[in-house]
Amino acid sequence: MPDLQDPVVDAPALAAVHHVALTVRDVQAATAWYGRVLGFETVFTEEGEHRRATVMRFAGAGYSVALVEHTGATSEFDPRRSGLDHLAFAVAARRDLDEWAARLTAMGIEHSGPIPLPTGAILNFKDPDGIALALFWDRTPSNSGSLRPL
Repeated sequence: MPDLQDPVVDAPALAAVHHVALTVRDVQAATAWYGRVLGFETVFTEEGEHRRATVMRFAGAGYSVALVEHTGATSEFDPRRSGLDHLAFAVAARRDLDEWAARLTAMGIEHSGPIPLPTGAILNFKDPDGIALALFWDRTPSNSGSLRPL
């Protein structure tokens, strides 16, 4: 068995993050919220014996987020547990954070307001399941609003 502490040698290349799947309590309600608040479009839905899912994307773009409801799921999101801390979406310009803050306020969604960081600025908020979401502006022009390879 290889020593997992050794640096990876000759690993196959990864191109990008394809999607993220979030566990939600009510997939229909979450689908409506992500569509109304973030403007996501439904790509397809799945119904199974133990789960229901909706795969959504940014309007007119590639896959982004899958929302999955598991039968019998009972716990709420907690960023202090091992797993997802938050999911951040990129915006192209700093002023976009102000526009998003105004939109979230108008929709009655609590948020942090834009917070300056050494690398840009972030706007934090939560979805109805308490999943921590963020909008991030990267001040590095070549990275702003783009999908970055791993």
